[in-house]
Amino acid sequence: MSKSGARPSTLAQSAPAHALFNCLVKEFALPQGLIRYQWPKDRDRLPVEITHASGHIVPMHVFMPDQSEFFVLVDRKSGMGSQYYLSHIYGKLPGGRWKQLDPELLAARLLSSCAAPETPVNGELLKQIQSSITLSEEIALHAETVKPDPFRDYIASEQNLWFGHPSHPAPKARLWPDNAPVARYSPEFSPKVRMHVLEVPSSGLNIRTDEASPSAVLDGIADQHNCPPGYARISLHPVQARLFLGDPRVKHLLRTGMIRDLGETGFHARPTASIRTMYIEGHDYFIKGSLNIRITNCVRKNAWYELESTIRINRLLRELTHTAPSSTGDLNLIEEPATISWSPKGADPEDDIWFREQTGAILRRNFCKTEGAEQCVIAATLFARDLDLQSNCARYFARWKLDQNDRAKLEWFKSYLKALLKPVLFLFYNHGIVMEPHLQNTVIVHQDGHVARLLLRDYEGVKLTSDKGIAHIDATVHPAVRQSMEYSRQAGWRRISYCLFVNNLSEAILALSENSPGLANMMWQQVRHELQQISRDLPGPTPEIDQLITSGEVACKTNFKVRLAAQADRNAGYVTLKAPWHSEECEHE
Repeated sequence: MSKSGARPSTLAQSAPAHALFNCLVKEFALPQGLIRYQWPKDRDRLPVEITHASGHIVPMHVFMPDQSEFFVLVDRKSGMGSQYYLSHIYGKLPGGRWKQLDPELLAARLLSSCAAPETPVNGELLKQIQSSITLSEEIALHAETVKPDPFRDYIASEQNLWFGHPSHPAPKARLWPDNAPVARYSPEFSPKVRMHVLEVPSSGLNIRTDEASPSAVLDGIADQHNCPPGYARISLHPVQARLFLGDPRVKHLLRTGMIRDLGETGFHARPTASIRTMYIEGHDYFIKGSLNIRITNCVRKNAWYELESTIRINRLLRELTHTAPSSTGDLNLIEEPATISWSPKGADPEDDIWFREQTGAILRRNFCKTEGAEQCVIAATLFARDLDLQSNCARYFARWKLDQNDRAKLEWFKSYLKALLKPVLFLFYNHGIVMEPHLQNTVIVHQDGHVARLLLRDYEGVKLTSDKGIAHIDATVHPAVRQSMEYSRQAGWRRISYCLFVNNLSEAILALSENSPGLANMMWQQVRHELQQISRDLPGPTPEIDQLITSGEVACKTNFKVRLAAQADRNAGYVTLKAPWHSEECEHE
Protein backbone atom coordinates (compact mmCIF):
# COMPACT_ATOMS: atom_id res chain seq x y z
CA MET A 1 0.00 0.00 0.00
CA SER A 2 1.12 3.60 -0.62
CA LYS A 3 1.37 6.37 1.96
CA SER A 4 -2.16 7.50 1.12
CA GLY A 5 -3.58 4.04 1.80
CA ALA A 6 -4.75 3.57 -1.78
CA ARG A 7 -3.52 0.64 -3.83
CA PRO A 8 -0.72 1.59 -6.24
CA SER A 9 -2.82 0.41 -9.19
CA THR A 10 -5.56 2.88 -8.20
CA LEU A 11 -3.11 5.75 -7.97
CA ALA A 12 -1.44 4.61 -11.17
CA GLN A 13 -4.76 4.95 -12.97
CA SER A 14 -4.96 8.55 -11.78
CA ALA A 15 -1.61 9.41 -13.39
CA PRO A 16 -2.65 8.64 -17.00
CA ALA A 17 -5.99 10.35 -16.35
CA HIS A 18 -4.13 13.47 -15.26
CA ALA A 19 -1.90 13.29 -18.34
CA LEU A 20 -4.97 13.06 -20.56
CA PHE A 21 -6.62 15.98 -18.81
CA ASN A 22 -3.43 18.02 -19.15
CA CYS A 23 -3.70 17.47 -22.91
CA LEU A 24 -7.27 18.77 -22.85
CA VAL A 25 -6.34 21.82 -20.78
CA LYS A 26 -3.20 22.79 -22.70
CA GLU A 27 -4.25 22.01 -26.27
CA PHE A 28 -7.97 22.86 -26.23
CA ALA A 29 -9.43 24.42 -23.09
CA LEU A 30 -6.93 27.21 -22.44
CA PRO A 31 -6.29 28.27 -26.06
CA GLN A 32 -10.03 28.26 -26.84
CA GLY A 33 -11.15 29.89 -23.58
CA LEU A 34 -13.25 26.91 -22.45
CA ILE A 35 -12.36 27.02 -18.74
CA ARG A 36 -14.34 28.67 -15.96
CA TYR A 37 -12.88 28.52 -12.47
CA GLN A 38 -16.22 28.01 -10.77
CA TRP A 39 -18.58 25.31 -9.61
CA PRO A 40 -21.29 24.19 -12.04
CA LYS A 41 -24.84 25.36 -11.40
CA ASP A 42 -25.91 21.80 -10.67
CA ARG A 43 -23.24 21.38 -8.02
CA ASP A 44 -25.65 19.45 -5.82
CA ARG A 45 -25.61 16.68 -8.45
CA LEU A 46 -21.82 16.51 -8.55
CA PRO A 47 -20.54 14.02 -5.93
CA VAL A 48 -16.98 15.34 -5.74
CA GLU A 49 -14.50 13.24 -3.78
CA ILE A 50 -11.25 14.95 -2.82
CA THR A 51 -8.29 12.61 -3.39
CA HIS A 52 -5.42 14.90 -2.39
CA ALA A 53 -5.41 17.40 0.47
CA SER A 54 -4.44 21.00 -0.23
CA GLY A 55 -4.83 24.38 1.38
CA HIS A 56 -5.73 25.82 -2.02
CA ILE A 57 -8.78 24.33 -3.74
CA VAL A 58 -9.94 25.76 -7.06
CA PRO A 59 -12.85 24.38 -9.12
CA MET A 60 -12.08 23.89 -12.83
CA HIS A 61 -15.12 23.59 -15.11
CA VAL A 62 -14.52 22.94 -18.82
CA PHE A 63 -17.27 23.59 -21.38
CA MET A 64 -16.60 21.85 -24.70
CA PRO A 65 -17.91 23.06 -28.08
CA ASP A 66 -20.03 19.89 -28.40
CA GLN A 67 -21.80 20.87 -25.12
CA SER A 68 -20.12 18.16 -23.07
CA GLU A 69 -18.57 19.23 -19.76
CA PHE A 70 -15.70 18.22 -17.50
CA PHE A 71 -15.00 19.12 -13.89
CA VAL A 72 -12.13 18.64 -11.47
CA LEU A 73 -10.68 20.34 -8.40
CA VAL A 74 -7.16 21.77 -8.79
CA ASP A 75 -4.75 23.61 -6.53
CA ARG A 76 -4.26 26.72 -8.69
CA LYS A 77 -5.20 28.69 -11.78
CA SER A 78 -2.46 28.36 -14.39
CA GLY A 79 -2.29 29.87 -17.83
CA MET A 80 0.35 27.25 -18.62
CA GLY A 81 -2.02 24.41 -17.78
CA SER A 82 0.19 23.17 -14.94
CA GLN A 83 -1.71 22.24 -11.81
CA TYR A 84 -2.15 19.48 -9.26
CA TYR A 85 -5.42 17.57 -9.38
CA LEU A 86 -7.17 17.25 -6.03
CA SER A 87 -10.21 15.18 -6.98
CA HIS A 88 -11.42 12.59 -9.42
CA ILE A 89 -12.30 13.87 -12.89
CA TYR A 90 -16.00 14.11 -13.74
CA GLY A 91 -17.81 14.41 -17.04
CA LYS A 92 -21.30 15.19 -18.26
CA LEU A 93 -22.85 14.71 -21.69
CA PRO A 94 -25.47 17.17 -22.99
CA GLY A 95 -28.66 16.60 -21.00
CA GLY A 96 -26.99 13.94 -18.86
CA ARG A 97 -25.75 13.61 -15.29
CA TRP A 98 -22.29 14.08 -13.85
CA LYS A 99 -20.27 10.87 -13.77
CA GLN A 100 -16.86 10.02 -12.37
CA LEU A 101 -14.58 9.12 -15.29
CA ASP A 102 -11.98 6.40 -15.07
CA PRO A 103 -9.06 6.79 -17.51
CA GLU A 104 -10.62 4.61 -20.22
CA LEU A 105 -13.93 6.46 -20.14
CA LEU A 106 -12.15 9.82 -19.95
CA ALA A 107 -10.12 8.87 -23.02
CA ALA A 108 -13.25 7.88 -24.94
CA ARG A 109 -14.99 11.12 -23.98
CA LEU A 110 -11.99 13.25 -24.92
CA LEU A 111 -11.47 11.54 -28.25
CA SER A 112 -15.12 12.05 -29.10
CA SER A 113 -15.35 15.62 -27.83
CA CYS A 114 -12.02 16.88 -29.22
CA ALA A 115 -12.12 15.23 -32.64
CA ALA A 116 -12.85 17.37 -35.67
CA PRO A 117 -16.52 17.31 -36.79
CA GLU A 118 -17.48 14.30 -38.92
CA THR A 119 -14.24 12.57 -37.92
CA PRO A 120 -14.43 9.00 -36.58
CA VAL A 121 -12.89 8.21 -33.21
CA ASN A 122 -9.26 7.14 -33.53
CA GLY A 123 -9.49 3.53 -32.35
CA GLU A 124 -5.75 2.98 -32.60
CA LEU A 125 -5.11 5.85 -30.19
CA LEU A 126 -7.61 4.35 -27.74
CA LYS A 127 -5.64 1.09 -27.84
CA GLN A 128 -2.40 2.95 -27.17
CA ILE A 129 -3.97 4.76 -24.22
CA GLN A 130 -5.21 1.48 -22.76
CA SER A 131 -1.78 -0.09 -23.23
CA SER A 132 -0.20 2.87 -21.45
CA ILE A 133 -2.66 2.61 -18.54
CA THR A 134 -1.99 -1.12 -18.14
CA LEU A 135 1.78 -0.69 -18.12
CA SER A 136 1.50 2.20 -15.64
CA GLU A 137 -0.34 -0.13 -13.25
CA GLU A 138 2.32 -2.83 -13.62
CA ILE A 139 5.11 -0.31 -13.05
CA ALA A 140 3.42 1.06 -9.93
CA LEU A 141 2.93 -2.40 -8.44
CA HIS A 142 6.57 -3.25 -9.11
CA ALA A 143 7.82 0.00 -7.60
CA GLU A 144 5.65 -0.45 -4.52
CA THR A 145 7.16 -3.91 -4.04
CA VAL A 146 10.86 -3.10 -4.50
CA LYS A 147 10.71 0.52 -3.22
CA PRO A 148 13.55 1.87 -5.39
CA ASP A 149 15.36 5.10 -4.58
CA PRO A 150 15.19 7.19 -7.79
CA PHE A 151 18.06 9.39 -6.60
CA ARG A 152 20.52 6.69 -5.57
CA ASP A 153 22.57 7.35 -8.70
CA TYR A 154 22.12 8.41 -12.29
CA ILE A 155 20.79 5.16 -13.72
CA ALA A 156 18.28 4.94 -10.86
CA SER A 157 16.85 8.30 -11.93
CA GLU A 158 16.65 7.08 -15.53
CA GLN A 159 14.83 3.89 -14.52
CA ASN A 160 12.30 5.43 -12.13
CA LEU A 161 10.38 7.80 -14.35
CA TRP A 162 7.26 5.86 -13.41
CA PHE A 163 4.50 7.73 -15.22
CA GLY A 164 6.34 9.37 -18.12
CA HIS A 165 5.42 12.53 -20.00
CA PRO A 166 2.84 14.46 -17.92
CA SER A 167 1.07 15.95 -20.97
CA HIS A 168 0.89 13.03 -23.38
CA PRO A 169 -2.18 10.89 -24.12
CA ALA A 170 -0.27 7.60 -23.89
CA PRO A 171 3.11 8.18 -22.20
CA LYS A 172 3.77 4.48 -21.58
CA ALA A 173 2.56 3.09 -24.91
CA ARG A 174 5.08 0.61 -26.30
CA LEU A 175 4.39 -1.77 -29.16
CA TRP A 176 6.73 -4.57 -28.11
CA PRO A 177 6.91 -7.77 -30.15
CA ASP A 178 5.02 -10.67 -28.60
CA ASN A 179 8.27 -12.50 -27.81
CA ALA A 180 9.74 -9.58 -25.82
CA PRO A 181 8.54 -9.61 -22.18
CA VAL A 182 7.81 -6.05 -21.07
CA ALA A 183 9.48 -6.35 -17.66
CA ARG A 184 12.68 -7.73 -19.16
CA TYR A 185 13.38 -4.66 -21.30
CA SER A 186 11.47 -1.75 -19.75
CA PRO A 187 13.67 0.51 -17.60
CA GLU A 188 11.04 0.92 -14.87
CA PHE A 189 11.59 -2.72 -13.85
CA SER A 190 15.35 -2.14 -13.40
CA PRO A 191 16.44 -4.91 -15.77
CA LYS A 192 20.03 -5.72 -16.64
CA VAL A 193 20.41 -7.22 -20.11
CA ARG A 194 23.19 -8.42 -22.38
CA MET A 195 23.72 -6.66 -25.67
CA HIS A 196 23.22 -8.89 -28.72
CA VAL A 197 26.45 -9.29 -30.70
CA LEU A 198 26.97 -9.95 -34.40
CA GLU A 199 30.22 -10.53 -36.26
CA VAL A 200 30.09 -8.74 -39.59
CA PRO A 201 32.58 -8.16 -42.43
CA SER A 202 34.62 -5.04 -41.68
CA SER A 203 34.24 -3.97 -45.30
CA GLY A 204 30.60 -3.07 -44.67
CA LEU A 205 31.19 -0.86 -41.64
CA ASN A 206 30.16 2.77 -41.84
CA ILE A 207 31.92 4.68 -39.05
CA ARG A 208 31.56 8.43 -38.61
CA THR A 209 33.71 10.08 -35.96
CA ASP A 210 34.62 13.43 -34.52
CA GLU A 211 38.14 12.92 -33.14
CA ALA A 212 37.48 9.36 -31.91
CA SER A 213 39.54 6.71 -33.70
CA PRO A 214 37.81 3.86 -35.58
CA SER A 215 39.34 1.33 -33.18
CA ALA A 216 37.95 3.27 -30.21
CA VAL A 217 34.54 3.26 -31.86
CA LEU A 218 34.66 -0.51 -32.36
CA ASP A 219 35.71 -1.03 -28.75
CA GLY A 220 32.88 1.27 -27.74
CA ILE A 221 30.21 -0.77 -29.52
CA ALA A 222 31.40 -4.30 -28.57
CA ASP A 223 34.30 -6.30 -27.18
CA GLN A 224 36.57 -6.97 -30.17
CA HIS A 225 38.89 -9.42 -28.36
CA ASN A 226 39.73 -12.45 -30.58
CA CYS A 227 37.51 -11.21 -33.39
CA PRO A 228 38.55 -12.98 -36.64
CA PRO A 229 40.57 -10.95 -39.20
CA GLY A 230 38.37 -9.10 -41.66
CA TYR A 231 35.47 -9.03 -39.21
CA ALA A 232 34.19 -6.69 -36.52
CA ARG A 233 31.64 -7.08 -33.77
CA ILE A 234 28.65 -4.83 -33.41
CA SER A 235 25.99 -4.70 -30.69
CA LEU A 236 22.24 -4.43 -31.01
CA HIS A 237 19.50 -3.99 -28.44
CA PRO A 238 18.26 -7.56 -27.79
CA VAL A 239 14.77 -6.78 -29.10
CA GLN A 240 16.19 -5.04 -32.16
CA ALA A 241 18.33 -8.10 -32.80
CA ARG A 242 15.24 -10.34 -32.86
CA LEU A 243 13.56 -8.07 -35.37
CA PHE A 244 16.70 -7.77 -37.48
CA LEU A 245 17.51 -11.48 -37.50
CA GLY A 246 13.96 -12.32 -38.50
CA ASP A 247 14.20 -10.45 -41.79
CA PRO A 248 14.67 -12.70 -44.89
CA ARG A 249 17.64 -10.61 -46.06
CA VAL A 250 19.44 -11.21 -42.79
CA LYS A 251 18.50 -14.90 -42.68
CA HIS A 252 20.17 -15.28 -46.08
CA LEU A 253 23.38 -13.68 -44.79
CA LEU A 254 23.36 -16.01 -41.79
CA ARG A 255 22.91 -19.08 -43.98
CA THR A 256 25.79 -18.08 -46.24
CA GLY A 257 28.04 -17.32 -43.28
CA MET A 258 28.55 -13.67 -44.18
CA ILE A 259 27.44 -12.64 -40.70
CA ARG A 260 27.65 -14.64 -37.48
CA ASP A 261 25.19 -14.48 -34.62
CA LEU A 262 26.93 -14.54 -31.22
CA GLY A 263 23.69 -14.03 -29.32
CA GLU A 264 23.26 -12.04 -26.12
CA THR A 265 26.93 -12.22 -25.14
CA GLY A 266 27.79 -8.53 -25.17
CA PHE A 267 28.08 -5.82 -22.56
CA HIS A 268 25.92 -6.00 -19.44
CA ALA A 269 23.67 -2.99 -19.92
CA ARG A 270 20.76 -1.16 -18.33
CA PRO A 271 18.10 0.57 -20.44
CA THR A 272 17.59 4.25 -19.70
CA ALA A 273 14.26 6.11 -19.82
CA SER A 274 14.43 6.32 -23.61
CA ILE A 275 14.46 2.46 -23.61
CA ARG A 276 16.88 2.17 -26.54
CA THR A 277 19.83 4.01 -24.97
CA MET A 278 21.91 1.63 -22.87
CA TYR A 279 24.02 2.46 -19.83
CA ILE A 280 27.05 0.23 -19.28
CA GLU A 281 28.68 0.80 -15.91
CA GLY A 282 32.32 1.85 -16.23
CA HIS A 283 32.15 1.95 -20.03
CA ASP A 284 33.29 5.03 -21.95
CA TYR A 285 29.98 5.41 -23.76
CA PHE A 286 26.25 5.09 -23.61
CA ILE A 287 25.06 3.14 -26.67
CA LYS A 288 22.04 4.64 -28.38
CA GLY A 289 21.00 1.93 -30.80
CA SER A 290 18.12 1.55 -33.19
CA LEU A 291 14.93 0.01 -31.83
CA ASN A 292 12.45 -0.50 -34.62
CA ILE A 293 9.32 -0.38 -32.48
CA ARG A 294 6.92 2.45 -31.71
CA ILE A 295 7.46 4.04 -28.30
CA THR A 296 5.01 6.87 -27.45
CA ASN A 297 5.61 9.15 -30.44
CA CYS A 298 7.81 7.41 -32.96
CA VAL A 299 9.54 4.31 -34.23
CA ARG A 300 12.91 4.60 -32.50
CA LYS A 301 15.35 3.72 -35.23
CA ASN A 302 18.42 5.79 -36.07
CA ALA A 303 17.71 7.25 -39.49
CA TRP A 304 20.77 7.25 -41.74
CA TYR A 305 20.74 11.03 -42.02
CA GLU A 306 20.64 11.35 -38.22
CA LEU A 307 23.78 9.23 -37.95
CA GLU A 308 25.45 11.78 -40.21
CA SER A 309 23.98 14.92 -38.66
CA THR A 310 24.91 13.83 -35.12
CA ILE A 311 28.61 13.97 -35.94
CA ARG A 312 28.33 17.33 -37.67
CA ILE A 313 26.48 18.83 -34.71
CA ASN A 314 28.94 17.33 -32.24
CA ARG A 315 31.86 18.79 -34.20
CA LEU A 316 30.19 22.21 -34.40
CA LEU A 317 29.39 22.34 -30.68
CA ARG A 318 32.84 21.08 -29.72
CA GLU A 319 34.55 23.73 -31.83
CA LEU A 320 32.35 26.50 -30.46
CA THR A 321 32.84 25.49 -26.83
CA HIS A 322 36.61 25.37 -27.37
CA THR A 323 37.06 28.56 -29.40
CA ALA A 324 34.24 30.80 -28.14
CA PRO A 325 32.75 29.31 -24.95
CA SER A 326 31.13 32.56 -23.84
CA SER A 327 29.17 32.71 -27.10
CA THR A 328 27.56 29.36 -26.21
CA GLY A 329 26.44 30.53 -22.78
CA ASP A 330 29.10 28.21 -21.33
CA LEU A 331 27.39 25.10 -22.68
CA ASN A 332 28.38 21.84 -21.00
CA LEU A 333 28.66 19.16 -23.66
CA ILE A 334 27.68 15.52 -23.54
CA GLU A 335 29.71 14.58 -26.57
CA GLU A 336 28.34 12.17 -29.15
CA PRO A 337 31.63 11.66 -30.98
CA ALA A 338 30.86 8.65 -33.14
CA THR A 339 28.23 6.69 -35.00
CA ILE A 340 28.51 3.21 -36.46
CA SER A 341 26.36 1.12 -38.76
CA TRP A 342 26.78 -1.80 -41.12
CA SER A 343 25.45 -2.96 -44.47
CA PRO A 344 26.62 -5.72 -46.84
CA LYS A 345 29.20 -4.46 -49.29
CA GLY A 346 27.60 -4.07 -52.70
CA ALA A 347 24.02 -3.86 -51.43
CA ASP A 348 21.64 -1.87 -53.60
CA PRO A 349 20.87 1.66 -52.31
CA GLU A 350 17.54 0.74 -50.74
CA ASP A 351 18.93 -2.26 -48.87
CA ASP A 352 22.03 -0.30 -47.90
CA ILE A 353 19.90 2.27 -46.08
CA TRP A 354 17.76 -0.42 -44.47
CA PHE A 355 20.77 -2.27 -43.03
CA ARG A 356 22.42 0.92 -41.82
CA GLU A 357 19.28 2.08 -40.05
CA GLN A 358 18.66 -1.29 -38.41
CA THR A 359 22.23 -1.60 -37.11
CA GLY A 360 22.98 2.08 -36.53
CA ALA A 361 24.17 3.27 -33.14
CA ILE A 362 25.29 6.56 -31.62
CA LEU A 363 28.02 6.57 -28.98
CA ARG A 364 27.45 9.16 -26.24
CA ARG A 365 30.10 10.02 -23.68
CA ASN A 366 29.47 8.39 -20.33
CA PHE A 367 29.52 11.53 -18.20
CA CYS A 368 29.02 9.44 -15.05
CA LYS A 369 32.72 8.54 -15.23
CA THR A 370 33.78 12.18 -14.90
CA GLU A 371 30.92 13.76 -12.98
CA GLY A 372 30.18 10.86 -10.64
CA ALA A 373 27.05 8.74 -11.03
CA GLU A 374 25.82 9.77 -7.56
CA GLN A 375 26.00 13.45 -8.56
CA CYS A 376 23.86 13.13 -11.70
CA VAL A 377 20.08 13.00 -12.05
CA ILE A 378 17.75 13.29 -15.02
CA ALA A 379 15.52 16.33 -14.60
CA ALA A 380 12.43 14.46 -15.83
CA THR A 381 12.45 12.22 -12.76
CA LEU A 382 13.26 14.96 -10.28
CA PHE A 383 10.21 16.96 -11.35
CA ALA A 384 7.93 13.92 -11.77
CA ARG A 385 5.46 12.33 -9.33
CA ASP A 386 5.99 9.56 -6.83
CA LEU A 387 3.60 6.66 -6.29
CA ASP A 388 1.29 8.94 -4.30
CA LEU A 389 1.33 11.40 -7.21
CA GLN A 390 3.22 13.88 -5.05
CA SER A 391 6.30 15.76 -6.20
CA ASN A 392 9.57 13.83 -6.19
CA CYS A 393 11.29 17.06 -5.16
CA ALA A 394 10.42 16.51 -1.50
CA ARG A 395 12.25 13.17 -1.52
CA TYR A 396 15.24 14.70 -3.34
CA PHE A 397 15.50 17.67 -0.96
CA ALA A 398 15.17 15.39 2.06
CA ARG A 399 17.81 12.99 0.73
CA TRP A 400 20.36 15.80 0.52
CA LYS A 401 19.12 17.52 3.70
CA LEU A 402 18.17 20.71 1.86
CA ASP A 403 15.82 23.24 3.42
CA GLN A 404 12.33 22.97 1.93
CA ASN A 405 10.98 26.42 2.77
CA ASP A 406 9.89 28.71 -0.06
CA ARG A 407 13.02 30.84 0.08
CA ALA A 408 15.35 27.84 -0.20
CA LYS A 409 13.36 26.38 -3.08
CA LEU A 410 13.42 29.72 -4.90
CA GLU A 411 17.21 29.91 -4.58
CA TRP A 412 17.55 26.33 -5.83
CA PHE A 413 15.30 27.16 -8.77
CA LYS A 414 17.34 30.27 -9.66
CA SER A 415 20.44 28.11 -10.04
CA TYR A 416 18.58 25.63 -12.23
CA LEU A 417 17.03 28.40 -14.31
CA LYS A 418 20.31 30.18 -15.06
CA ALA A 419 22.05 26.93 -16.00
CA LEU A 420 19.21 26.01 -18.38
CA LEU A 421 18.27 29.25 -20.13
CA LYS A 422 21.63 30.78 -20.92
CA PRO A 423 23.19 28.11 -23.17
CA VAL A 424 19.96 27.38 -25.04
CA LEU A 425 19.28 31.04 -25.81
CA PHE A 426 22.91 31.99 -26.50
CA LEU A 427 23.21 29.13 -29.00
CA PHE A 428 20.00 30.23 -30.73
CA TYR A 429 20.84 33.92 -31.02
CA ASN A 430 24.60 33.76 -31.52
CA HIS A 431 24.81 30.70 -33.75
CA GLY A 432 21.34 29.73 -34.99
CA ILE A 433 21.51 26.40 -33.14
CA VAL A 434 18.21 24.95 -31.94
CA MET A 435 18.60 22.60 -29.00
CA GLU A 436 15.78 20.41 -27.67
CA PRO A 437 15.94 21.18 -23.93
CA HIS A 438 13.03 19.11 -22.68
CA LEU A 439 13.17 17.33 -19.34
CA GLN A 440 14.51 14.01 -20.64
CA ASN A 441 17.36 15.81 -22.40
CA THR A 442 18.39 17.70 -19.25
CA VAL A 443 20.88 16.15 -16.83
CA ILE A 444 21.49 17.89 -13.51
CA VAL A 445 24.97 17.63 -12.02
CA HIS A 446 24.69 18.53 -8.36
CA GLN A 447 26.85 18.98 -5.29
CA ASP A 448 25.04 17.71 -2.22
CA GLY A 449 21.74 18.39 -3.96
CA HIS A 450 22.57 21.92 -5.13
CA VAL A 451 22.69 22.52 -8.89
CA ALA A 452 26.31 22.71 -10.08
CA ARG A 453 25.64 22.63 -13.83
CA LEU A 454 23.36 21.16 -16.46
CA LEU A 455 24.25 18.86 -19.34
CA LEU A 456 22.16 18.96 -22.52
CA ARG A 457 22.07 15.91 -24.77
CA ASP A 458 20.56 14.36 -27.92
CA TYR A 459 22.46 15.90 -30.81
CA GLU A 460 20.75 13.97 -33.60
CA GLY A 461 17.71 16.13 -32.86
CA VAL A 462 19.53 19.48 -32.93
CA LYS A 463 18.43 21.81 -35.74
CA LEU A 464 20.03 24.80 -37.46
CA THR A 465 18.11 27.92 -38.46
CA SER A 466 17.86 28.91 -42.10
CA ASP A 467 18.94 32.48 -41.39
CA LYS A 468 22.13 31.68 -39.47
CA GLY A 469 22.73 28.15 -38.26
CA ILE A 470 22.76 26.28 -41.56
CA ALA A 471 25.71 28.40 -42.67
CA HIS A 472 27.85 26.25 -40.34
CA ILE A 473 27.30 23.28 -42.67
CA ASP A 474 29.43 23.04 -45.80
CA ALA A 475 27.90 22.63 -49.22
CA THR A 476 29.18 19.07 -49.68
CA VAL A 477 26.75 17.57 -47.16
CA HIS A 478 24.10 15.27 -48.64
CA PRO A 479 20.90 17.24 -49.41
CA ALA A 480 18.78 14.90 -47.26
CA VAL A 481 21.09 15.43 -44.28
CA ARG A 482 20.99 19.18 -44.78
CA GLN A 483 17.21 19.18 -45.09
CA SER A 484 16.83 17.14 -41.89
CA MET A 485 18.92 19.68 -39.96
CA GLU A 486 17.40 22.91 -41.26
CA TYR A 487 14.59 24.78 -39.49
CA SER A 488 13.11 28.15 -40.18
CA ARG A 489 13.85 30.65 -37.43
CA GLN A 490 10.17 30.62 -36.46
CA ALA A 491 10.07 26.82 -36.22
CA GLY A 492 13.27 26.86 -34.18
CA TRP A 493 11.89 29.36 -31.71
CA ARG A 494 8.63 27.44 -31.34
CA ARG A 495 10.57 24.31 -30.44
CA ILE A 496 12.71 26.18 -27.91
CA SER A 497 9.66 27.93 -26.48
CA TYR A 498 7.80 24.65 -25.97
CA CYS A 499 10.75 22.69 -24.59
CA LEU A 500 11.96 25.42 -22.24
CA PHE A 501 8.78 26.91 -20.88
CA VAL A 502 6.05 24.26 -21.22
CA ASN A 503 7.85 20.92 -21.04
CA ASN A 504 10.67 21.90 -18.72
CA LEU A 505 10.21 25.00 -16.57
CA SER A 506 6.47 24.76 -16.01
CA GLU A 507 6.91 21.21 -14.68
CA ALA A 508 9.89 22.24 -12.55
CA ILE A 509 7.92 25.13 -11.07
CA LEU A 510 4.87 22.95 -10.44
CA ALA A 511 6.96 20.32 -8.66
CA LEU A 512 8.84 22.85 -6.54
CA SER A 513 5.69 24.79 -5.61
CA GLU A 514 3.61 21.83 -4.46
CA ASN A 515 1.38 22.99 -1.58
CA SER A 516 2.57 26.56 -2.21
CA PRO A 517 1.00 27.95 -5.41
CA GLY A 518 2.14 31.45 -4.52
CA LEU A 519 5.75 30.30 -4.86
CA ALA A 520 5.04 29.52 -8.51
CA ASN A 521 4.31 33.20 -9.15
CA MET A 522 7.67 34.16 -7.68
CA MET A 523 9.45 31.57 -9.81
CA TRP A 524 7.76 32.75 -13.00
CA GLN A 525 8.78 36.31 -12.19
CA GLN A 526 12.33 35.02 -11.84
CA VAL A 527 12.04 33.47 -15.31
CA ARG A 528 11.00 36.85 -16.68
CA HIS A 529 13.88 38.58 -14.90
CA GLU A 530 16.39 36.07 -16.25
CA LEU A 531 15.06 36.53 -19.79
CA GLN A 532 15.53 40.28 -19.45
CA GLN A 533 19.10 39.77 -18.26
CA ILE A 534 19.92 37.39 -21.11
CA SER A 535 18.46 39.85 -23.61
CA ARG A 536 20.79 42.53 -22.24
CA ASP A 537 23.80 40.20 -22.30
CA LEU A 538 23.36 39.06 -25.90
CA PRO A 539 25.18 41.24 -28.45
CA GLY A 540 22.41 41.38 -31.04
CA PRO A 541 18.65 41.93 -31.13
CA THR A 542 16.41 39.40 -29.39
CA PRO A 543 12.95 39.97 -30.90
CA GLU A 544 11.53 36.63 -29.74
CA ILE A 545 12.58 37.18 -26.13
CA ASP A 546 11.29 40.75 -26.23
CA GLN A 547 7.93 39.55 -27.53
CA LEU A 548 7.78 36.81 -24.90
CA ILE A 549 8.47 39.26 -22.09
CA THR A 550 5.82 41.65 -23.39
CA SER A 551 3.06 39.20 -24.29
CA GLY A 552 3.85 36.14 -22.17
CA GLU A 553 3.01 33.98 -25.19
CA VAL A 554 4.68 30.58 -25.37
CA ALA A 555 4.26 27.79 -27.91
CA CYS A 556 2.80 24.49 -26.74
CA LYS A 557 3.24 21.38 -28.89
CA THR A 558 -0.01 19.52 -29.61
CA ASN A 559 0.92 15.96 -28.62
CA PHE A 560 -2.76 15.01 -28.36
CA LYS A 561 -4.13 16.77 -31.43
CA VAL A 562 -1.63 15.20 -33.79
CA ARG A 563 -2.56 11.73 -32.53
CA LEU A 564 -6.25 12.45 -32.76
CA ALA A 565 -5.64 13.12 -36.43
CA ALA A 566 -3.58 9.89 -36.74
CA GLN A 567 -0.60 11.84 -38.05
CA ALA A 568 3.13 11.46 -37.47
CA ASP A 569 4.72 13.33 -34.59
CA ARG A 570 6.69 15.53 -36.99
CA ASN A 571 3.36 17.01 -38.13
CA ALA A 572 2.45 18.23 -34.65
CA GLY A 573 1.43 21.87 -34.52
CA TYR A 574 1.44 24.40 -31.71
CA VAL A 575 -1.08 26.38 -29.71
CA THR A 576 -0.39 29.45 -27.60
CA LEU A 577 -0.31 29.52 -23.81
CA LYS A 578 0.35 32.51 -21.56
CA ALA A 579 3.16 32.71 -19.03
CA PRO A 580 1.96 34.01 -15.65
CA TRP A 581 3.66 37.39 -15.83
CA HIS A 582 1.26 38.34 -18.66
CA SER A 583 -1.73 38.82 -16.37
CA GLU A 584 -3.18 37.94 -12.99
CA GLU A 585 -3.82 34.37 -14.02
CA CYS A 586 -1.82 32.54 -11.39
CA GLU A 587 -3.77 33.90 -8.47
CA HIS A 588 -4.91 31.16 -6.14
CA GLU A 589 -8.02 30.99 -4.09
